[in-house]
Amino acid sequence: MTVSEPRYETGIIFVLLATVGWSLAGVFVRFLPGLDGWQINCWRGFWMSVFVLVYLVATYGRDVGTKFRNIPPKALIAVASFFTAGSTLYVTSLTLTGTATVSVIGALSPIFAGILSPWITHERPTLASWLAALMALGGAGVIAWDGITAGNLLGMVVCLLVPISFAGQTLALRRYRGIDMVPAICVGGFVTFIVAGVMGYVAGGHPGGGFPVSPQEMILLAFMGPLQLSIPLILYAKGAKHVPAVTLTLVVMLDVVLSPFWAWIGAGELPAKSAYIGGSIIILAVMVSILGDRWMRRANVGPT
Repeated sequence: MTVSEPRYETGIIFVLLATVGWSLAGVFVRFLPGLDGWQINCWRGFWMSVFVLVYLVATYGRDVGTKFRNIPPKALIAVASFFTAGSTLYVTSLTLTGTATVSVIGALSPIFAGILSPWITHERPTLASWLAALMALGGAGVIAWDGITAGNLLGMVVCLLVPISFAGQTLALRRYRGIDMVPAICVGGFVTFIVAGVMGYVAGGHPGGGFPVSPQEMILLAFMGPLQLSIPLILYAKGAKHVPAVTLTLVVMLDVVLSPFWAWIGAGELPAKSAYIGGSIIILAVMVSILGDRWMRRANVGPT
């Protein structure tokens, strides 16, 4: 694939829009102070899948069932499982170690995508991609440095599985880019609904698991699912058809920059100086990833 193709640019726009949507998670959570992560993850996943299912029916009509069957079973299982695992492990990691540690280890996702992509998607990351991945990791470290904690071994292992899950989901979407993988994401949301609901009882200690929420909270979750998950995931799946895996995961790193921005806009929370420095590094890393291949190809080809 040539990165100068218009499809690449369209894919980048899709992924950028998806990242904006994902970065709104903190805004929604602020309005749900009475719920823990299991309850939010449970119903967010449910409403995400409901919206995605409506989208699929509206798009394909009577052929929607065929779109589910067209996905190879191993691809459907991979995408759905990685989505469920990532969502569940993220909530679990926050109970075992600090948020800053989770954020920094989460920044390893582009590294994992780069290591695995030659075997899974048959794409070899360029020098620019590796440089950008290391820069993004450094930027996340600058932002979260004051809050990083050593944690226990179990906490660090769970944290490590979060970026592996996201990289796995991205690589699966990229490998099967010739197929509409949105139905697999729909399945993943419903599985997450069940898993998070049960884990709310097992790990959260709620008598009703992650399922009981008030009517007012349910209304907000019904908005959160589509706006913060469904639409971004649909856009991300479309972007994955045209953008290499490492660049996909790097663009999503902008979430680390956007989340404090929304907190500043919505709640007047001024970001720390480290957020400006680390955020600038991450933005530069994303630009290097997006434009690096084009610059390198032009340099190799020379003037025409």
